[in-house]
Amino acid sequence: MNKYTFLYILCILCTVRLTTPFNAERSSQDILITSKLRTKRQSCQDGTYQHEGMACCLCAAGQHLESHCSVSPEDGTCVYCEEDRTYNSDPNSLDSCEPCTSCDPKANLEVEDRCTIFKDSVCRCQQGHYCNKGKEHCRACYPCTICSEEGIKVACSATNNTICHAFKEQGSNLAVGFVLTTVPLVVLIVIICLWRKNKCCFGPNGGLTVLPNRSSEEMQPLRGVNLWPHLPDIAKTLGWRDMKQVAECSGMTHTAIESHQLNFPNDSQEQCSSLLRAWVEKEGMTTASETLVQTLLRMKKKVKAEDIVAIISNQEDGVTGQNSGSGQV
Repeated sequence: MNKYTFLYILCILCTVRLTTPFNAERSSQDILITSKLRTKRQSCQDGTYQHEGMACCLCAAGQHLESHCSVSPEDGTCVYCEEDRTYNSDPNSLDSCEPCTSCDPKANLEVEDRCTIFKDSVCRCQQGHYCNKGKEHCRACYPCTICSEEGIKVACSATNNTICHAFKEQGSNLAVGFVLTTVPLVVLIVIICLWRKNKCCFGPNGGLTVLPNRSSEEMQPLRGVNLWPHLPDIAKTLGWRDMKQVAECSGMTHTAIESHQLNFPNDSQEQCSSLLRAWVEKEGMTTASETLVQTLLRMKKKVKAEDIVAIISNQEDGVTGQNSGSGQV
C-alpha cells in the first residue's frame, strides 16, 4: 500500500466520523420541531366547541369544518375556504365558508380590497359616484350631481353627493313673487279648507258659503231653543263623521275632537254623543241649534239639516202641547 492509498483511506474514515454526529443531531432536531408542531395543533389554540358531549377543536380562520372529532379533540377535519370565492374571518365550527361580496360594476362599484380566505372583499364607488350608507351597507352607488352655473359648494366624494350653490335668478324670483301676490284669496281659502278636510265649511258668521243660508224667517223657530233635550236624537241623525266635521268647522282642535273617540273606542254612537255635548257647550245652549243647521247646509248636508229641524220642531211642539194641556186642567 503506497502512501497515496493510505491517505485516501484515512480521509474517508475521517469524513465518516465527522458527518455521523452532525446527521444524528439534525435528525433529533427535526423530530423535536415535528413534535412541537404536533403539540401546537393538539392544544386547540383557537378554542373548542361541543359536539355530542365532546370538546372538539375549532377550525382556524380561513377554514371550515369538514368532520367533527370523535376520539380526541384534535382528530376533526378542517379544510380551507376557496380563494377569491369564500372566507371565514374567525375560528369556527361552520360547515361552510361565507361567500365573498361581489363588487358589481353594474351597481357602479369596484374592488378596493380583494377577498381572501381570511376576510371579505371591500367595495368602493367608481369615480364620479357616491353612496352615503357606509361601505359595509352600500350595495349600489349613484352618479354625482353636476352643478351648472351656480357652482360647487361641496364636492362629491365616495360618501356624499355634490352640493351646489343656491341659484339666484332675478327673473325667477319675480315670477314667483308675481304668482304669490296674484293668487286670489278665495283659492287660498279653498286650499286651506281642503287641507284641513273641512270641505269648505266655516263658522256661522264667516267665510265662503257653499249653500246659501236659510232666510231669517226660516231660522226663527230655532233661535233660543234649548238643544240639550234633543241631543240623543240629533247624535243618531248626525253620526260620528258628520259630527266630527261640524266640530272642525267650528274651530275645535283635532286633539279635542279625537279625545272623545279615545274615551269610547268601541262605541261610535257614544263618541258622537260625547262630542256633540262638548260642541253645544262651546257654541252656547240657545244658539247651538241655529249654528248646527247653518253649518250642515254649508257642508252640503241639506237632508240632515232638515231632519234636525224636524226633530227640534216636533219635540218643541210636543212640549208646548203638554204645557197647554196642563194649563187647562
